[in-house]
Amino acid sequence: MTDINLNKLPKFSELPVKQGAPAESSWGVFGDDDELGTLNMLTTQGVIDAAKLVRKGRGFRIDTPLGYANPPLFGRKPMKHTVISWREHGFLAFDDQLDVYNTQEGAQWDGYGHVGHLGAERFYNGVKEDEIKSGPDGRLGIHLWADKVIGRGVLADAFKYRADQGRPVNPGEPETYTVEDIQGALDAQGTKLAPGSILLVRTGWLQHYLASSPEAKAAMAPVTGLRACGIEASSATVEYLWDHRVAALGTDCPAVEQWPWDPKDLGALHYRTLALLGMPIGEQFDFEKLAADCADDDVYEFMFVSAPLNLVGGIASPPNGLAIK
Repeated sequence: MTDINLNKLPKFSELPVKQGAPAESSWGVFGDDDELGTLNMLTTQGVIDAAKLVRKGRGFRIDTPLGYANPPLFGRKPMKHTVISWREHGFLAFDDQLDVYNTQEGAQWDGYGHVGHLGAERFYNGVKEDEIKSGPDGRLGIHLWADKVIGRGVLADAFKYRADQGRPVNPGEPETYTVEDIQGALDAQGTKLAPGSILLVRTGWLQHYLASSPEAKAAMAPVTGLRACGIEASSATVEYLWDHRVAALGTDCPAVEQWPWDPKDLGALHYRTLALLGMPIGEQFDFEKLAADCADDDVYEFMFVSAPLNLVGGIASPPNGLAIK
């Protein structure tokens, strides 16, 4: 963990700070060789303060079960789990074996090597395409996050807020949540975004998916078949996130932003967050039990701990995440 002064970071309107960097990028803010991006906002003091939010000793897992999406979304191949007996070696024992496991088949953090900016032809902080590779010679690997994602988590139940306002969102369509919706949800909950918070936004999509029929799930699986709600891809969105010093953004929808989105659209939220700001984004998180508990006790802040895979050069990872209250 670092101990940077979050109050001394430039405002969004002051970006970029590095000559030649793309507009609205944080390249160079945390150093020319930085590979952590906004995870630098998670400080040692922030971890200590987050631990004080644990009051009733309950943990809420936000990962989906491995292989939960059947068939997997975006045309990804299904994982195969094999239990292997050691009886032939004289042991009463078993091993697990996972084949064709895609780290983005379910709940996931998108690492900075997942999506580069097509306009700049670079990944976060100017990293080139040929620098994204497996092993220790690669850059922006997910292993760099393995012990970094610890801090104050905040749930913004935007799905509930919109429904309570009489403006329900259809999670199965590419409808969007604006920053006004997110802030409105926080205000309704009496929750504030402190600098260095990990913002979790409930859009209602996972609930929608889990309630869908097998036929509907099969129709959603291809890249061209999926339609889903998400957070508005706009300059206003990333300005809000950056100026509130949000360290990471997690959602329960499949693409954070609405799907489909056009890769030629340089204003896409994947570009604005991962490539330009260096902000982790999470998808398909399961907030259902957490949201129910938050609604029950009116406490929407908690200690959030996520341990991404220590996969050197990895592109993405299941969050292995817990909200602890």
